[in-house]
Amino acid sequence: MTSMRYQAIMRTGRALALLLATSMLICMIPMSNAGSAPTNGGIYNVSTDETWNMGSELDAIVTVEAGATLTIATDYTLPAGASITVEQGGTLRVEEGSLTGADFAQAVRMIPNEPTSLLAHSSVASGAFSLRIVAPSGNNMSGWSVSWDDIPAQDMTGDEHVINFSSPKADFRLDFALNPGSFTDLVIDHLEIDDGGSVTSTPAYLADPFNCFIAAEQGSSFPLTIDGSAHFENSAITGADVMITGAVTTTNADFMASGPLNVRGEGSSLMMTGGTVKMSAADHDVNGDGLASLGLGNAFGVEGTGGLIDLWERNIEQQEIHIPIGSTCTGGYCVEYAIHNIGPGEGTIERFNVEGVALVPARTVEIGTCDGANCTVWSEGATIEVTNFRTAWNLDSNMNSWSRATFVPLPWDVSTFEILPYLDHPVISVDSVNIPDETGSAGSSIPVEVTVTNSGTEGAAIFMRCNIAGTDSYADMTPVYSAMLLDAGETETLDANWTYHTEGEVGLDCYVEEPFQFMDATPFISKGAANSTRGGSEIVTVAWESTNEESGSIIIMLVALGLSVIIGLGVAIRFAAVDTQSDGREIQHEVDEEDGRGDRFAEMLDEDGES
Repeated sequence: MTSMRYQAIMRTGRALALLLATSMLICMIPMSNAGSAPTNGGIYNVSTDETWNMGSELDAIVTVEAGATLTIATDYTLPAGASITVEQGGTLRVEEGSLTGADFAQAVRMIPNEPTSLLAHSSVASGAFSLRIVAPSGNNMSGWSVSWDDIPAQDMTGDEHVINFSSPKADFRLDFALNPGSFTDLVIDHLEIDDGGSVTSTPAYLADPFNCFIAAEQGSSFPLTIDGSAHFENSAITGADVMITGAVTTTNADFMASGPLNVRGEGSSLMMTGGTVKMSAADHDVNGDGLASLGLGNAFGVEGTGGLIDLWERNIEQQEIHIPIGSTCTGGYCVEYAIHNIGPGEGTIERFNVEGVALVPARTVEIGTCDGANCTVWSEGATIEVTNFRTAWNLDSNMNSWSRATFVPLPWDVSTFEILPYLDHPVISVDSVNIPDETGSAGSSIPVEVTVTNSGTEGAAIFMRCNIAGTDSYADMTPVYSAMLLDAGETETLDANWTYHTEGEVGLDCYVEEPFQFMDATPFISKGAANSTRGGSEIVTVAWESTNEESGSIIIMLVALGLSVIIGLGVAIRFAAVDTQSDGREIQHEVDEEDGRGDRFAEMLDEDGES
C-alpha cells in the first residue's frame, strides 16, 4: 500500500513538472501567432514571414524587419497609439483586407469662396424629417450660409443648424457659402436625418464632399511608414498618416481620409493600378517630391477626390544655387540671376549670390489634375538667366559679364544646384617661366618670359607676380605687376625684367593673382604657378655674381700711370733731339733772338708741360 502511494506521488510530481514546463513555454510564446495580430499595445517586431487573418483589432507598435514579409488578409482596426513601420528590406502585403484608424478625423473643412457641398442622404426618411448640420464641439458656423435646390440661403450659427422638411425628399446636395465680409472657417462633423423614429448619422467625409479637406485636427491618424516595400490589393486603408520612402504598388486599393500620401526621397515610388485616393488634409491627394516616382492618373485608372483637390502634386523644399564666387564686387553683387517661369504662376524672381549661394524658395513644381477620366499635368520649366557674373578679372567697364544671357534649366531633383559647369568663364594656366641667361650681375637686370594660356570660354584681365623660388619674397620685377588681357583660347608671352641685388643661385616662381572674390579658384585656374626653366621643363636657377670695386680702381690707376709714362717718354725724346742739334743752331738762335722771335723749343716744352 505504501509502495503504491509512493508511485502515485512520483507520477503526480512528474506530471506537475511537465505541466509547469509547458506553462513556461506557453508564456514565452508571443501574443501573436501566424493567424492573429498583436493586441497588447506593446512593441511587436516581425522578424520572419507572418500572415494575420484572424481577429478584428491590431493594437501594437509593429515593425516589419528586413528580410521578413507581413501579410494582412482580413479587416483590422488600429486604436490610438498603434502603428506599422516597414523597414528597408522588409515587406508589407495587404490582400483582401483593410486597416482603419479608430480615431481619425471624419470632419471636413470647406474651401472659402469656392463652390462647396455635401450630399444629404435624405432618402432614408419615408415621411417628414429634420436635417441637422453638426459642427465639431466648440466650432461656430457663423459667417456661413447653406442653400439647396432653389431655396434662398439660410444663415447658420452655433455648432448645429436644423432644417425641417414636411415631406420625403430624395438625396440632395447642400451648398455652403462664405457670407460677404466674413473670414471664418467652416468645419462640418456630420449630417443627421431624423424622421421621428430613428436618426441616421453620416460622417461628413462620407457625405460625398465637394471642394472640402479633411479637418485633420479633429482626430488622430495611425502612422503607416514604408521604408521598404508594400503591396495593397483589393484592400482599403482609412485614417492613416502615410509616409513612403520605399516602393509601394497597388491593385484596386482605396485610400480614404489618409491623404496626402507622402512619397519622398531618392528611390521612393507609388505605382497605382485602379482604386482611389480620396479626402486629403491638403489640396492634393498625393504629395511627391522632386525625386519620387509616381504612377497615377487616368492612364492607371486611379480616381482622386476631384474638384479643386488635385490628384497629386510635387512640392520641393528651398533650393540653393551654388557658385564659388563671393558677394562683393564694385557696384553691386558679383553674380546675379533672373529665374523665369517659376512655380504654378510661372513668374520671374530676381536672385543674387551671397557668399556663393542664391536661394530659390520652396514651391510646387508639378500638378496632376483629374476630372473623372480626364487628367492634365502641369510641370514647371524654370530657367536661370545669368544677368551678371563678374570678378576682378572682368570688372573693367569695357569687359562683358561672363555668361551674359545664358539660360540654364533649374532641376527639381537637387537641393543644391552647382551652376558653374553650365556657365562660360575663363580658365587660366601659367605654362612656363623662361630665363634665357644662366648668369646675371647683382644689381643689374636680365630678361624673363612668362607664358600664360586662357583655355576657358570667356576673356580675363589678369595680373602676374613672381617670387624668389621657394619663398614668399617678391622678386624685383619690372613691371612689378604684369598685366595681361587674354581672350578665350588665347596664349600670351609676357616680357619682363628681373633684378637681383646679391650674389647667389636663385630662380623664380611666377603665379597668377587670384581675385579675392574666388571662394574656390580651382575651376578658374588649372595651373596657378610655374617654376623658372631654360628652354625646357627642367627647373633652373641664375648664378648672380657681385662686381669687385677694388679691382676696378686698380685698373683705372694702372691706365692713368701708363698714360703718364707715355707722356714722359715723349718729353725725353724731344730733349734728346734738341741736344744733337744745338751746336749747329747756336748762331741762328742768336740771330733769332735779335730778330725778336721766341724760342720754339721752349714753347714746345711749355706745350708738353701743359699736356
